[in-house]
Amino acid sequence: MDRNEARKHLAKAREFLATAETALGDERWNAAGLNAIHAGISAADAVVVASAGVRSAAKDHGASVDLLQSSVDRVPAASTRQLSGLLGMKNTVEYEQRLLTASEARTLVQQAGRFCAWATETVAAKLGDLGQETVRD
Repeated sequence: MDRNEARKHLAKAREFLATAETALGDERWNAAGLNAIHAGISAADAVVVASAGVRSAAKDHGASVDLLQSSVDRVPAASTRQLSGLLGMKNTVEYEQRLLTASEARTLVQQAGRFCAWATETVAAKLGDLGQETVRD
């Protein structure tokens, strides 16, 4: 995979994170949580693509953590915990018959924000300046 495709994954991550933050402000906890989780997934894809030129095709998003650790030198433990925390809530948010709490949503958005910040720094180090790119048709 072309390593420059990482820019598109990072743009998606930024968009999901912005939507999560807006939903959090609107007290739409489930929307905030799910968008935070998708921000983390897209950010992880961006780092792995920029670092190794590969992307996970596994249906189990938990494999993203393993791929990240095996593809990137020195992933901070905090970043691994943030991604794991996001992925650990995916089934709860999407499929369980309960609603996300305000506290859970805030935690997910915070984790996504921190993970996306690390991902942005990591991708920029691999590919150079990223600016504030967005996904366009």
